[in-house]
Order: sequence, then C-alpha cells, then structure tokens
Amino acid sequence: MQESKNITVYAANSRGNAENCLYPHRIEIADEASALEAFSRDIVCAEYRNNYRSVKNFLVSNALPMDCDNDHTEDPEMWVTAEDIQEIFCNVPHIIHYSRNHMKPKGKYSARPRFHVVFLIDPATDPDAYAALKQKLMQLFSFFDPMALGAARFLFGTENPKVEFHPGTITLNAFLKDLEDEQAFANMKPNITEGSRNNTMSQIAAQIVTRYGYTSDAEALFYREAERCQPPLEDHELESIWKGKERFYTKLLANPNYIPPEVYNSTGPVQWDTPIPFDEFDLPTFPVDALPAPVRDYVLAVAETTQTSADMAAVAAIAILSICLQGKYRIWGKADWSEPLNTYCVIVLPPAERKSAVISLMTTPVEDYEKEINDSLDAKIIESQMKKAVLEKERRALEDKVSKGKAEVSEMTDKAKEISTFQEIQPLKLFVDDVTAEKLASVLAENHSRAAIVSAEGGIFDILNGIYTKNVNIDVFLKGHNGDTIRVDRIGRASESIIRPTLTILLAVQPEVLNGLMSNSTFRGRGLTARFLYAMPKSSLGNRTFHTTPIAESAKNQYRNLIRSLLENEAAEDPLTLSDAATHILEQLFQDTERRFHSDLAEIADWAGKYVGAVLRIAGLLHTAQHHGFLDFTEVSGETMENAVRIGEYFLEHARAAYALMGADPINKQSEQLLNILKRKHITQFSRRDAMRLCRNIKTADAIQPVLNRLCEYGYIAPKPMEPALGVGRRPSEVYLTNPDVLEN
Repeated sequence: MQESKNITVYAANSRGNAENCLYPHRIEIADEASALEAFSRDIVCAEYRNNYRSVKNFLVSNALPMDCDNDHTEDPEMWVTAEDIQEIFCNVPHIIHYSRNHMKPKGKYSARPRFHVVFLIDPATDPDAYAALKQKLMQLFSFFDPMALGAARFLFGTENPKVEFHPGTITLNAFLKDLEDEQAFANMKPNITEGSRNNTMSQIAAQIVTRYGYTSDAEALFYREAERCQPPLEDHELESIWKGKERFYTKLLANPNYIPPEVYNSTGPVQWDTPIPFDEFDLPTFPVDALPAPVRDYVLAVAETTQTSADMAAVAAIAILSICLQGKYRIWGKADWSEPLNTYCVIVLPPAERKSAVISLMTTPVEDYEKEINDSLDAKIIESQMKKAVLEKERRALEDKVSKGKAEVSEMTDKAKEISTFQEIQPLKLFVDDVTAEKLASVLAENHSRAAIVSAEGGIFDILNGIYTKNVNIDVFLKGHNGDTIRVDRIGRASESIIRPTLTILLAVQPEVLNGLMSNSTFRGRGLTARFLYAMPKSSLGNRTFHTTPIAESAKNQYRNLIRSLLENEAAEDPLTLSDAATHILEQLFQDTERRFHSDLAEIADWAGKYVGAVLRIAGLLHTAQHHGFLDFTEVSGETMENAVRIGEYFLEHARAAYALMGADPINKQSEQLLNILKRKHITQFSRRDAMRLCRNIKTADAIQPVLNRLCEYGYIAPKPMEPALGVGRRPSEVYLTNPDVLEN
C-alpha cells in the first residue's frame, strides 16, 4: 500500500459557465476545507496546456471524476448513495461533491441523489488511457454515468458546496488491479488487524459480489478471506457484513449497463460479429420531410434529376435560406440570448458527384433575382459612378484652389459635406465565389453588412491557409458568423466599420479540402472549424440511371417564388420568438447536450458548443420560410423546433464523422496500425505485451489498452475466454483472439 496523496484539481474564475475553457487555479485537496474551496467554482481534474481545457491539451492528472445521477431506475430503493460509494471504495482517497441538481428534478427525471466522485489515481499523462480508465470503472460499477467519460470533462461548482472528503491508502488503479485479479486479496497484508477489520471486510465483500455475484461460492470466498482477521471477527458481524451486500448487488443488477458475473466469466466460444470499418460510418440521411413544402419538393426533384443524394440539395437549401434571410431576423432562445439566421455549410464528397450541378440548381433563383435587380438599376448605377467621379474631380480642383488662395475654406467645407452624404448605388451582390478576407470585408461594407460565399471548389480554404498571401486574417470569417463588429483599417484607404455583419458560406468540397480545414491548428484553435455544419452524403456513383425525371415546373415555380419573396423581404433584424412548446424542446436539447459534453461529445466539444445555437438558427429559417407571409402573428411552434432538432441531429452525426475521419481520433489510427500488422503476420492470438512489441511507437501498457479496447469494440479482436478461478493466485495475463474473418479477408 502507498501513502495517501492530495487530489489535484484546477479551478476556473467562474461558476456555472459551460462555455469557459480556462482553468488556471491549481488546488491541492487534502481535507474538507480545500474541497469546499475547489467546488465553489467550476473545476477540471487535469492540467491542460496553457490552462485551456481540451483533449489535445491534456498534460497530467491524478484525479478521476465520475458522475452518479441515478437515472438508471425510478425505484428509490435502487438508487446508489454516497454511503454505497464509501463502502465500496473505502481504501481509495475520494471526494463526494453533491451536484447542483442533487435532490432536484432534472429534465424528465424526478428528484434523486446526484453527485460527483473524484478518485485519487496514479498520475496519467495519456488522455486516451485516462478515458479508458473511466470506461473500465464504469463497466465494473455501472451505476456511474456512461455519458460522462471524456478526458476533457469539467464539473460545475455550486454556490454553497456540500462535500465529503474520504482519505485512503491506495489509488483507484491499485484498487481496480486487485479487483480484476481472480484472487488478488491474497496480495493484501497477511493479517487484517483490529480497528480496520469491519471496513476491510466490507470492501472485500463488495469486490467479491461485484466480481462473482451474491452466490454461495462467493460467500465461501468471503469467509475464507475473513480468516485473516486478527483477532477474528464474530460470526454475527461477518454475517451482517455479507447480508448487507445483497442489497448492494440488487442495485448493481438494476442498472442495464451492468455485466452480470455469469456473462463476465463466461468460458463459451466467442460469438463474432461483422467488424465495423474504421473509415465507414452509418450516417443518417437528411430529414427532407422537415423542410417547408416548396423547399422539400424542389430538393427531391433536384436529387432525382441529378441522380444524387437528397442530402446535398437539402444542405444547400439551408444555406440558400440563410442568404435570403440573414440580417433580416434574429431568433430569440430566451430573454438574453438570440441568434442571427446565417449559417456556414460544407458538403464533403469525392470527385464526379455532380456537386457543381446541384449547387447551380439550388442557387439559380438567387442569381436570377440578383440579375433582375441589377438590370433595373443599371442606369442608376452608371449615373452614380459618374456622379462620384465628378465629386472626386471637384474635390481635387477645390483643394488646389484653396491652397492657392483662390477659393474660400467655407467652399471646401460645403463640398466635404456633399461628398460625405453622397451614397453610391452599388450593384446587388448576394454571393461571391472564392474571395480574400480583405475583399470580403469590403463586400460586407458595400452590402449593408451582408455577404455570402458559394463555391463548389473550396478554394477559400487555400486562401485562408495563406497559399496565395501571407498573414491571412480570419477575423472576418469568425465575426461574420457571430455578428461581432468588424473594424478594418487599411493604409491609403478609408477605414471600414461593419456593424452586426452576417456571412453565409456554402461549400461543396472534396475530402482532401476538408482535411486541410481540420488539420489547421489555427482554424480549430480559434473556432473556425466549429462554425461549419458538415454533411457527408452517401455517394450515388454506381447506382445512377440515365433516364431521370426532370424538375416539374410546379416545383420549380414554388421554390423560385419562395426565394424571391424572402429576398424581397425588407425586415431589419426583426425578432422571432418561441412558443412555450418550442422553448421546452430547446431547453431539453440544451440539457441533453450539456450532459454529453463529458462523454461522446468531448472530442468535438468546440463544435458541440455551438450546436444548440445552430439548431435555433435552423428553427428560425424553417419558421420564416413556412410563414413568410404573416410572420408578425406567429411564434415558432413546437413542431418547427422539433424539425430543427432533427436537422441538427443530422449535422451532429456528420460532424462527429468529419472530425473522426480527419485525424481528430488518434486511437483509430493506432488501431488500424495494429490491425494491419495482425493481418500481415496472420496472428491468431496475442497478449497485451505482444501488442506493444508489434507497435513499437506505443510505449506503455496504459497507452496500448485503449487501442485494444477500440479493436474489441469494432469487432476485430475479442478477449479469449478463460476459466474463472476462486483459488489463491494472480489471474493470468489476458489473451486476445483475432476475428477469423479479418485474417481470411
């Protein structure tokens, strides 16, 4: 056993701020007082580079946080309490912090015990091994929240923290190692001395029940362990300890994630499933039925005539609606939160997928409207340009006269006023193709703070990467999404202040272009990648037909009329409000997303942080397109918000795939490396140490374990069944079998 150490956490400057990522204050928790200090603010349980919380910035941690929300059952008798935790982990230093929703209703669940547990662990420097340790703990004790297992997780502080500090003598790692050994209790000191007998035997009983169930064989093992008590415990005390574990085991069985002993210890043959490809995702299709009827019908018609996935036209439609409505409305989620209606959309498909054809068909009504307006303004535009040229000529002439004393200063003042009030008539420019950041700022300034980029090539990322010019400033792309004021000062040119800019982007690009976006640390670090809605439609190549149904005139006219009506709308940031039903749905989405930040959304936390806002924007687009003729009299309905959530869920799953495919998941890469070696060398079974020898770039057992877990999860390998043993001795090292289908194919 080792001496107890302090649990180290890092605190923020705030409490209850889910968007904060900075945790600069190191706190050593050695007692209840220091625990109270820590949990009065939001905390993380790891040190991150530059104090900025993210998986890639993970440096070191000796603290493992877990959640217990008791959402697995509605039976209060089956709820896990802090006392249960203390009984199981009595020798492991840990802190109980009752969460802000402790004994309060939360979402669809009634009030119940809710708390965080922070355990002392051996220092971890690998975020994947750290997350794997959480996964292992959750598999053994399934009452822990399976949605709170990420390596970049934070815990909300509470105003008046309620905490319990429990010292101990071994780390969680040592505890789990003992628990995994078939009979690791023999590794404990020979005698259990007076003063620690009840606690130690209670912990041993919990371990035995967890590993073997509440059976007569398990009970016999418990009584064998009790022989080490010096002096012996009374029979009635041992009987009380063991019987007390029956209720504990019942709580374990009540959790659907718990693996019962008869399954965990099974020695039957491995039942192989078809492996899941690393580069293939079962992605959802776009819920086209969620779109307003004129848009839906046209999207389906475009998909049919081009023989492409409806996803491509549907995502383009979201961006087209944004072009029509950006700057005209803001949708309010609550009293102090609103979103504009512009979006950034990127469609990812390989060559020959008719991306240009689809984008062209979707933008045609916008281009037609732009041309019609500019044709009607042609004479006025030329007259305005001539007037501007005359004013400039008069200004220069007047400056010369004043300098020579041939004109009064008052004449120059009058001319300055005339020039300053002159408004040049600009051609309507609803969207541009690839454009530099400097030029884009000018386009925004000339078009009432509105602009859009539409491209089927993605050259804009080359420009942003600095291929054509050095020191590219991406601020205009960041602020154009949020609506923050853009101030541009240029030598030799007038300064430009663009108030509440709204920028929409629609790109249809090849995977290599997306790779450039994802791999650029500046883009991701500053939040550019998080602003895009990603779509990776299923390819239609090989399944297309020559004879197709052309777009019906009725569908074409309804879509054109809708786009024209929206473009003619002269609203200026008019408010859109939510009905009670829509507000409830949005709140539920927010709460669900908050829970997932600590689990399956941890790797894309930057994107997920803007997810709810994106759904709100989509709701505004759907509502406005559906009710554009009488917006003053309607609120966003619950049905519209549900449709927006469905579309948002589509983008969420595609974003997860985009991030994973473009190098955001190093475990997949390492897993593929080991898998290729297994196939090349036709290895049918191997140990963890063998795997480390095969992958020499993976140096430690903690680093290789997440790789083995991933290969098991995807069905490429499986642990070799081993006969359970209740005798004394250490369990043999785990052996893994390779899926025969992998070796044969």
